[in-house]
Amino acid sequence: MYLHELFADIPHCQIMGLNNPMITDIAYDSRKVKPGSLFVVRSGNHAQGTDFIGDACARGAVALLIEKEILNDFSLPCIMCKDVRHASGSAASRLFAIEHKNLTMVGIIGTNGKTTSTFLMRALLASQYLSTETWAYTTIGYFLGGAMLDAPNTTPESIDIMRQIAHSEIMPKAVCMEVSSHALALSRVYGLRYDIGIFTNLTHDHLDFHHDMESYYVAKKSLFVEYLKPNGTAVINIDDAYGLRLSSEINKHKIVRFGMHASADLRIVSYTCSLSQTTIALEYNTTNFEIVTHLPGLFNVYNCAGVIAAGFALGIPLEKMQNALKTFTAVPGRMELVPIEQSFKVFVDYAHTPDALKNVLLTIRNMCEGNIICVFGCGGDRDATKRAPMGSMVAEYANEAIVTSDNPRSENPHTIIHEVIKGIPLDFPHYNIADRTEAIDKALSLAKAGDVVLIAGKGHEDYQEIKGIRHHFSDRETVLQLSSLKKVHHEAM
Repeated sequence: MYLHELFADIPHCQIMGLNNPMITDIAYDSRKVKPGSLFVVRSGNHAQGTDFIGDACARGAVALLIEKEILNDFSLPCIMCKDVRHASGSAASRLFAIEHKNLTMVGIIGTNGKTTSTFLMRALLASQYLSTETWAYTTIGYFLGGAMLDAPNTTPESIDIMRQIAHSEIMPKAVCMEVSSHALALSRVYGLRYDIGIFTNLTHDHLDFHHDMESYYVAKKSLFVEYLKPNGTAVINIDDAYGLRLSSEINKHKIVRFGMHASADLRIVSYTCSLSQTTIALEYNTTNFEIVTHLPGLFNVYNCAGVIAAGFALGIPLEKMQNALKTFTAVPGRMELVPIEQSFKVFVDYAHTPDALKNVLLTIRNMCEGNIICVFGCGGDRDATKRAPMGSMVAEYANEAIVTSDNPRSENPHTIIHEVIKGIPLDFPHYNIADRTEAIDKALSLAKAGDVVLIAGKGHEDYQEIKGIRHHFSDRETVLQLSSLKKVHHEAM
């Protein structure tokens, strides 16, 4: 598409220069520029976009999209715009010819439950379409039909999503995705339009970025204010205080409320849980029914209820949803049972907020005959205000704590541990072991028959980030290796 045609009628854009080159791609990373690309000049936390114009031109960029006037020594036409993310998202939708009316889009937001809900939603959508036509973007990976890509960000850029859709051999009919608060605050998904937005909950996290809970809430709310299609539906957990508020502040879209609250459209009537199965009784439009899932815990009751409410809004038959949830097995790193030959159980989970830790620990507490030993830490260069509350949560719901490293990044892990244990009472049994392998080994040594070891914070992750370098590390692999060594040692005695 020619440059002038590409930006015709896109608000707040002015074309500088007489040339009207053919645009074949859009890139915001100069390393990904190809001949014929429009280069989006934008700045991040660590670099100025203008520093990479020369590299982009050398790689074949034919035009620039920029927010402020620059001295253009490259003889390229420029598009001056008010917001490069908004302008590039709109241009990408036009260039890649994305027909939103023919594509079912589901966006899932919340502090906790986004990944599991996205996996569950994908299972429901796959009951309507072929699995190759059902895509999912998650923290764990991007599942694009039969392919899986690594996930550098929970939510990719809208430009990348639209390019992947346009270039796919089998066009998706449905896309479900986690939509992070960072992505919303930075307009990373601009240009996408959702049929369904699901709100799971809002609890303490990411205040290093948003600074306060109100800003965090406003970022989440923007999915429903700015990104739903005109006939889109907001699916909201009204048992969450912020969800209840959100449901009262949205008035231009259809709302399906879910939860135990008496005014819920899809109401959780009751549930029973074990470590291997959960049965949920629900009511929707005066119809009562049950679903069975292998996912344990009250938090998964809410995850299932949210996607069922979304499924009803999309017209998916109840029987299909029941079958999809019953055959769904697990999400990697979410309450994942590690298969070891011991008299105690070991779970790894991604829980890295106070509320997520509470939910997982309560789930285990309700089904554990012995003690709960929790191995956990807090990430470096991230929201430090949640560190002591996480320590308090473990002290309240576990029996022993082992505080260790969890991606310390540029910080001293001992400093992080010191801030975590401020929330742990002095008389509560706890150990401070910075080396995560040693910490896990200590937990396995302490565990007795009937106990449960919870290793929290990393879940599916297979690395530890220390001083800018990612070192391979998997909680699951570490447990299997240590358990095997202990078994060999025991048999040799």
